[in-house]
Amino acid sequence: MTAAPPLDLSSLGDGAALVPLVWSEAPDLQPWKAQVEVALAARDKTTRLPNPGLDVSLNTLPVGPSNPVDLPQPFLNVPNVQVGVSVLLEVGKRGPRQAAASADVEAVVFQAQAALRSQLLALYDVIGDAAAAEVRVVTLEELLRNAEKLAALQEARAQRGDTSPLDADRARLEQEGAGAQLAEAREQLAEALRGCASVIARPCRPFGDVVKAAAWLDQRFEGSAPVGQRPDLLALEAANRASKAREALALNAALPDPTVRLGYVHDRFLVSGNQMNSLFVGASLPLPVFDRGQDDARAARALVEATEREGAQRVAAARNQLESMGLEVAAAEARQARLKTRALPLATSVVQRLELAVARGAAPLQELLFAQRTRAELTVSAIDVDRRVFHLHVKRARASAAPLPGQELLEVAPRSPP
Repeated sequence: MTAAPPLDLSSLGDGAALVPLVWSEAPDLQPWKAQVEVALAARDKTTRLPNPGLDVSLNTLPVGPSNPVDLPQPFLNVPNVQVGVSVLLEVGKRGPRQAAASADVEAVVFQAQAALRSQLLALYDVIGDAAAAEVRVVTLEELLRNAEKLAALQEARAQRGDTSPLDADRARLEQEGAGAQLAEAREQLAEALRGCASVIARPCRPFGDVVKAAAWLDQRFEGSAPVGQRPDLLALEAANRASKAREALALNAALPDPTVRLGYVHDRFLVSGNQMNSLFVGASLPLPVFDRGQDDARAARALVEATEREGAQRVAAARNQLESMGLEVAAAEARQARLKTRALPLATSVVQRLELAVARGAAPLQELLFAQRTRAELTVSAIDVDRRVFHLHVKRARASAAPLPGQELLEVAPRSPP
């Protein structure tokens, strides 16, 4: 088996292409394909009629003296051969059984869609981590370059006697700190790419473009679909319908299913006046005296009540989660806006002015180092807030029924029975 080609994150756009990729590649989703087929096969089986039965018998085999005594070849002239076909006629069973099987298919399909949605959102999360780490790497690389320039400048000034060797050492220490932060960011990027690879079972390559990486973090999942349209909740509704159909099927066990027989008899005992060729019809009827399906009906009713309670509780939990998450998202976005529109521009302006002042010897190095450190902390903090806001929106999409980009490209839909 050839290895799958790497996934280039820069080619994802809004992520619509992830839907068919995850469905076909994610290891955790492969069992769902089999479960859908199993449910379809079980549903199709309920459309088949019961197989008829074939009865063949050789009757009236003579034992002892024949009657009449002088009957020649009694084993040829006494027995009769009977051939018949029997068919079970179900009463009130096929409809509920087919309804239950069809609802089972819907439940499995919705469960597969829920699993696909969960895997997609998990992949969005790890790609968000990769995007944030990549933006952090690019930002820290620039900060490291600036720290290296400043350290070189201070060393040259110290050699000329324009500043003390201590200032040069401080600049070099600041450079080392920026290098340590960069190394940590690169480790975080590698970890995020490993997480991406674990979801889709193929290597993941970074964006390679800070603009595309930042655009991924700017994605939002908006939609007006009610919470009840989440696939896992739709699966519960389908399971509830299946249990109700099974309850009806169990209650209909009180209706006996007759078995009808039609057959042909060839009789050789003609000397006694028997008919050589004849037909027969008959029926047998079970008597539901003891087992009338009451136990199966009670079990099905318990499942109906359980799925109804679970569905209501999940909807209530999702609505409460979305309500509380709205405040959390608003606070994080307000913090994000303050960092990008106020704190970072101000820090950048202060650093630029201090760089000019330090180069002229009009300001101490300590002030520039402090300003650079503050800008670096604010820059990393802004990236972390971007990542935090993105994860909150993914979390809100997980709790809601908001549509994901490209989900219309793949419908794990049941086929019509043949």
